[in-house]
Parts: sequence; structure tokens; C-alpha cells
Amino acid sequence: MDFTNLPPDSKAFLAPMAGVADRAFREICRDFGAAYTVTEMVSAKGLVMGDRKSRELMTLGSDRPAAIQLFGTEPRVMAQAAKLCLEFEPQAIDINMGCPVPKIVNNGEGSSLMKNPSLAGEIVETMVKKITKPVTVKFRKGFDEKHVNAVEFAHIM
Repeated sequence: MDFTNLPPDSKAFLAPMAGVADRAFREICRDFGAAYTVTEMVSAKGLVMGDRKSRELMTLGSDRPAAIQLFGTEPRVMAQAAKLCLEFEPQAIDINMGCPVPKIVNNGEGSSLMKNPSLAGEIVETMVKKITKPVTVKFRKGFDEKHVNAVEFAHIM
């Protein structure tokens, strides 16, 4: 991504935060100097199945440049969802591979993908082949303290 055209006084990016980073909050953050924002995480499966709430989470207004964040485990579904995101004209698509919440992790999504770097890589590769927008990945230093693999994971991404 090219961040060279951001205002020179821009110092902050708004990280995605489930249940917090809705459109209104993102716009307030922009008013206070956030140079770049990311939506709350959107279920790729929900989006592909036509879930109304998923579409609402992706609505972008003056909070640009902005990325839409997706989560899921199925490469084809993630790529299909990424294509659907393009309707909202984000500057990038971000993949959530860092959420530690049990209901996400127990489905093999979020940070649990750090335990399966090959699947994570396949998700990214499949998405990149389907869209022309930049694809970024949010992840942690590892799934937990016993499984620290951020460097290996970054190379695969």
C-alpha cells in the first residue's frame, strides 16, 4: 500500500476493534487525526450468504482511506467475500488472523490460523488472485506463549 499521500501530520491508524470501530467511531477518529481506519471484523461466510449486518459493518463514509477486515477459514469463501467488499470501495482488505475470542478460535478462525500457517497462506494467496486491492493480515506473535511463530508466519504471508 502507498501511504505517501497521507497528510504530513498524520500519526495514527485506527486498528480494527470488534464492537467498537463502527462507522461513527471511525469518522470521529478521522476528525481527530487518524490517517487510516479499519472496519470491525466481518464474517466472510456471513457476507457471502447475504447477511445484512455484515454489509452494514462495511459501510465506509468519510473515514478514508480505510480497509475492510474479514475473518474466516475457507480460502474460496474468503476470496468471494473480498470481491463483495469491493462494492464499498475500500483501499485494502485486511484479514483477521489475530482475534483470540473463543467463539472465533473454536471455529478455526482468527488467531487459530496461526496454528495452521499453510492454510493461512492459502487464504491470502486465493484472495490476492481474486482482487486487485492490497490484502493485509492482522496477526499476533503466536497463538499463545507456547506457539510463537510470527516470523515464520510473516514470511508465509
